[in-house]
Amino acid sequence: MSDFMSRANLAGAVDLSSLKRNDQTVQPSNSVGHPSATAINVPDLVALGTEENLKNFVTISNSVPVLVDFFAADLEASSVLSEKLERLVRALSGKMFLLRVDTQTALQVAKAFAIKEVPSVVALVKGQPIPIFEGDQTDEAIRTVLDRLLQVAAENGVSSTLQVSNDFSEAQVAELPPRHKAAYDAIDAGNYAEAVQQYQAALNDNPADSMAAAGLAQAKLLLRTDGIDFDRALQLTPVDFESAITKADACVAVGQSAEGYQAILSRFKDANQDEREKLRRHLLELFEISPPDAPELSHARRSLAALLY
Repeated sequence: MSDFMSRANLAGAVDLSSLKRNDQTVQPSNSVGHPSATAINVPDLVALGTEENLKNFVTISNSVPVLVDFFAADLEASSVLSEKLERLVRALSGKMFLLRVDTQTALQVAKAFAIKEVPSVVALVKGQPIPIFEGDQTDEAIRTVLDRLLQVAAENGVSSTLQVSNDFSEAQVAELPPRHKAAYDAIDAGNYAEAVQQYQAALNDNPADSMAAAGLAQAKLLLRTDGIDFDRALQLTPVDFESAITKADACVAVGQSAEGYQAILSRFKDANQDEREKLRRHLLELFEISPPDAPELSHARRSLAALLY
């Protein structure tokens, strides 16, 4: 089993700020998008994922890591693994959520995550899918992976707790604005250039649309990182503008935002005035993707201010 943080797959990444909700939506007193110490109420710690409700569980991944079990009910190895995953996730007492996706009925979801073998397990952290393992595993191996996943999530500010509650009323379905929906559909289809155009048009219509600004930054990141060699990009040393922003993009894309910001900040001392301005603009764009209360964001903003002034 390889270290899952050395791999990345952005096929299912979405703009977290523009998610709509349905009857399985989490309804915390605080925003799901910004984790806190407050327990977040959910109907259960395990759910069946479909193409229609997937956005809700992407939202949850901003608060706790979401483990996605791609299964097939008629495969014994898949059923055995599913039982292990549910038991081990429930034992974590709300620190993780388990989403089960039937690959025989939710074909588009499996395709979006580029699933090639069943069973397969993927994690979602801040909306970013991370391949975990394929095939059945021992309880001990799974516990090791889940512990590592919780550690990685905590390092990225994803460390809230879920609490099972029966106090759920029927949620209202909030329709996305037309351009936002067009952008989201384009991301779903892997057409990141179209998503950039739609979000940019939404911003042109309303420059104060913060949701469009975050979506535009996310879509641009997806476009820039589409098809790159993540292993190579993550190992780069920022020796010039291109290497700095390539490493920064790759790090942010796999949830290592602090390291991504530092890749740009460390380049400042050797950059001339023109390059510094380009680095500053690129870093500010990456900031748009982060939850505003993320500790790594506050630290990076202070470091940028110190470098500029």
